[in-house]
Amino acid sequence: MEAEMWDEYCGRLNTELFEYASALRSRAGVAILSNSVDGARSEEERRFGFSAAFDPILYSHETGLLKPEPEAYENALEQMGAEADDVFFIDDHAICVEGARAVGIDAIVHRDNPTTIAAIEEFLR
Repeated sequence: MEAEMWDEYCGRLNTELFEYASALRSRAGVAILSNSVDGARSEEERRFGFSAAFDPILYSHETGLLKPEPEAYENALEQMGAEADDVFFIDDHAICVEGARAVGIDAIVHRDNPTTIAAIEEFLR
């Protein structure tokens, strides 16, 4: 039963974006800001090895801060040592993208890999 819960929670790894994020680390900081449940860090690390590509990894069950609340994004900026205009945020939920934009972060809703990668590349120019 627990394995099924984690299968549902974690879903499948978007291998193309994970590989892109891993390669991107040589050019830019890459982080995760996740609304999460207790145990997510260890389960996602076991399944996907996120720490190889992302730093910091900020889980709401650890920080007590949920997207789209402004404090979640402000904490992420602080943890990254970054200013809002230096950060590009991607999420699959429009409400979370709107939350990022509300604190001055450029952001898009992830629809497909080519569009997301092109948007990141444009931001980095």
